[in-house]
Amino acid sequence: MKEIFSQKINKSIPTPLYYQLKQIIRDAIDSGMLNPGDAIPTEKKFMELYEISRTTVRQAILDLVSEGYLHREKSKGTFVTKPPVTMMFMESLRWFSNYLARKGIPHYSKVIEKKVIPASSAVANFLRISKSNLVFYLKRIRYVNDRPFIIDRHFVPYSFCLGIEEKEFQSLSLYDTLENQYGISLHHGWREFEPVMPTKEEVDLLEINANTPLLKVESLICNEQDIPLNYFILRMLGKFTVDILNNEELKIGES
Repeated sequence: MKEIFSQKINKSIPTPLYYQLKQIIRDAIDSGMLNPGDAIPTEKKFMELYEISRTTVRQAILDLVSEGYLHREKSKGTFVTKPPVTMMFMESLRWFSNYLARKGIPHYSKVIEKKVIPASSAVANFLRISKSNLVFYLKRIRYVNDRPFIIDRHFVPYSFCLGIEEKEFQSLSLYDTLENQYGISLHHGWREFEPVMPTKEEVDLLEINANTPLLKVESLICNEQDIPLNYFILRMLGKFTVDILNNEELKIGES
């Protein structure tokens, strides 16, 4: 283990000590010197190895836990976790479940809220409906490798999907349900990305610290007649790869 952490911390440069230690640990993970499931040294060991304070060590480790590189197990220690998930936002509107299924990555959903509500002014504007028209509202946490990864919130005009609030969306695909049970053809849309800081609720639900940035994704999906049928907002963790392809055909996968 000592050979893995032979890289030195330079105390004469302005780069914070915790950040230097964080990079040393990350380099060991990225290079394959540390593999998923491997334990890292204790805080005390890092303190002795680099002659730094416990606060410095703890900050480096907590940052890596928040970023998904490490996880802590009570009374056992701190371990390397599985690599951050790389998502592909390709030319189509494919989303979460079908991508992860193709990659063989374990995943599941937990429904937080599922109800019919009056549309807010903002939601009504996106869906091009009157304010207070009813919409189906679905809020879920999506888990990857047993870790909370995404919080998503969907809004669908209720006039197109009467009774959908009775469906079980722990395992059902929202898009499959709309297409197969309500005859809704999801055809095209837009998607915007923006880095944001988490709210207190998101910190709790995603089990992160308040300084962990998230990616906000906002999207509107329409049918072939350009009628908006699904507006959603989600916040996610992770590492992302964006592929941009010159392809006009858009398809819908699972939500």
